[in-house]
Amino acid sequence: MAFWVTPIPNDGAQADFDEGTAELQVRNICVFDAFAVSNSLTPTHPLGNIVGAVIESLDLKWSGVTRRIIGFSDPVNRFSGDFFETSAAISVTARTKKSTGHGFRFVSSATTKVNFAQFGRESNGVFF
Repeated sequence: MAFWVTPIPNDGAQADFDEGTAELQVRNICVFDAFAVSNSLTPTHPLGNIVGAVIESLDLKWSGVTRRIIGFSDPVNRFSGDFFETSAAISVTARTKKSTGHGFRFVSSATTKVNFAQFGRESNGVFF
């Protein structure tokens, strides 16, 4: 398991909070791939060096609301928001450059569907 954090274009994500749907679509986004969450968060990188990667395409759609949590607020931790539990579908193509020594390319063979996913909008810290 790994995760990426990177800016996306303004039109790369949309959400309809009335309908309980959301969509993320990005193309050719540069990220750093650490191959595992623990490697991403550990300064010694026990699982190897972080390499540059490209998300060639990522399509993620949330729909089919099973639970709505509207107006959640936790003043002690300065966190609030509206959250939607849904199902989701994702397809992705990603690669690392051959020059990194990996030259790995991943292509999802079909759209993966999951029965539990979540999206929402939140405010925290100084924005609470």
